[in-house]
Amino acid sequence: MNRKILLIILAVILGVGTVCAQGKGKKSREEMRKEFREFKIKFIAQEIDLQEDKQKQFAEVYDQMCDERMKIFEQTRKLERKINKESNATEEDYASVSRAITEAKEKDAAIEKKYDAKFSTFLSSKQIFKMKAAEEKFRKKMSEMRHKKKNR
Repeated sequence: MNRKILLIILAVILGVGTVCAQGKGKKSREEMRKEFREFKIKFIAQEIDLQEDKQKQFAEVYDQMCDERMKIFEQTRKLERKINKESNATEEDYASVSRAITEAKEKDAAIEKKYDAKFSTFLSSKQIFKMKAAEEKFRKKMSEMRHKKKNR
């Protein structure tokens, strides 16, 4: 029941965001990203049964982690887009981008390890485990919603 309410709220937020983006009061991409991240943090906090007194600390650390991860993958996505547009890319170009993708994944794993240590100062191991599961669950739900929207 609780999850259904949360999903309904998510749908409303995304719907309102879409309407606002189409209307006069357009939100910037950064505002939309911030609202989306806030919602994700609330979703995860609920999934891991996070106590109210730890929610602010969790949000701050989670935001830092997301920012670090986003920077790494933004660079990699730029390289991927560039090589996909380039019709005469060489084997070395493809090899270079492939290495960059692998390095980004390695850096991401290091970031995850670093933040696991930070989270462990105020979350239990069970909560950290549930956080990872909640992130995956959130990704799947977002993917499902995108596919439903595309198929309309």
